[in-house]
Amino acid sequence: MSLKDSLRHRLEKLTDDVVPQLLETWGDLRKRLDDLNCSLANRAVPEDRRSRVSELSLQEKAKQAGQNRPEMRLVRTAGRASGKK
Repeated sequence: MSLKDSLRHRLEKLTDDVVPQLLETWGDLRKRLDDLNCSLANRAVPEDRRSRVSELSLQEKAKQAGQNRPEMRLVRTAGRASGKK
């Protein structure tokens, strides 16, 4: 077996052992960073603005998903009394 083949074999073995561990660790790190980011974002928004920020976030997500429906508004009809004939 040549030196090149020997090195290739060792590298493949190392890759088979290390890459899955690195991918798992990377996934764990990414989740931790996402959790930290959410925590910091929650602390940054004052309590009285959270509901409005949440509403705007949902509207933006709906727009990105292609749900460009206009908001429903209450329309009052003039000249018609409710409950009377």
